[in-house]
Amino acid sequence: MNSNDLLAVVTSIGSMLIEYGAEIYRVEETIYRIAESYGYSSGGKSVEVFAIPASLIITVDGGNGFPLTRTKRILSRGTNLDRVDKINNLSRFICAEKPEKNEILNNIEKIKQRHIYSYPVQVISYAVVGATFALFFGGNYRDALVAGVIAVFIRFVETLVAKIRPSIFFQCVLCSLMTASIAVIVSRLGFTDGFDKVIIGASMTMVPGVILTNCMRDFIAGDFLAGLYTLTEALIVAVGMAVGAAIGIAVFTKMF
Repeated sequence: MNSNDLLAVVTSIGSMLIEYGAEIYRVEETIYRIAESYGYSSGGKSVEVFAIPASLIITVDGGNGFPLTRTKRILSRGTNLDRVDKINNLSRFICAEKPEKNEILNNIEKIKQRHIYSYPVQVISYAVVGATFALFFGGNYRDALVAGVIAVFIRFVETLVAKIRPSIFFQCVLCSLMTASIAVIVSRLGFTDGFDKVIIGASMTMVPGVILTNCMRDFIAGDFLAGLYTLTEALIVAVGMAVGAAIGIAVFTKMF
């Protein structure tokens, strides 16, 4: 495989790993291992990788004095561990069999087309998470019911605002404001004894658990820049949730 083909392959694989929620160390190690399997670790051939959650830069030196560099901007990230697992399996296959570029790209397209959970399943999952955490934090069954319903509304709002591609801060403020507002109104109407457990339970669907986990893993691995990036993102989410909830509670407790 020549330098151009290798650069195209590893850029595609690396960017997919970041987009699907993989740790930065996994992204860089995968690229290095693939390059090494094609002989880009000796004889003047080498590969250098710089990855953070927002960008991927790869340089391939084919030993001819004209290294090639490609930069990939990561515009959106999520969590799809099934696809991360399939990409890991593909990278192991590449290292073992050393297939041609077209075969690798065909496998990459198959991974991109893999089935994800349908929207109804996602909505049900949100409801279950909201209700379960409301019970976990000491709420009763009415609190759990309301938290589950609010969690469903959170999923609807996330879907609607995703069309305008808002900042994560704005999205968290909006969802948290809606959560607190509905919880306070329902509480004042007498359906629940209080609104605190309801807000906590429903808000757990917005907590950046995977982001925090990857943040700690990046710090442990020595990827401090990537760790700071994800830590900042997690803090922004937390501040957005706090601001939205504070506004909702302050306004609607006075209104009722």
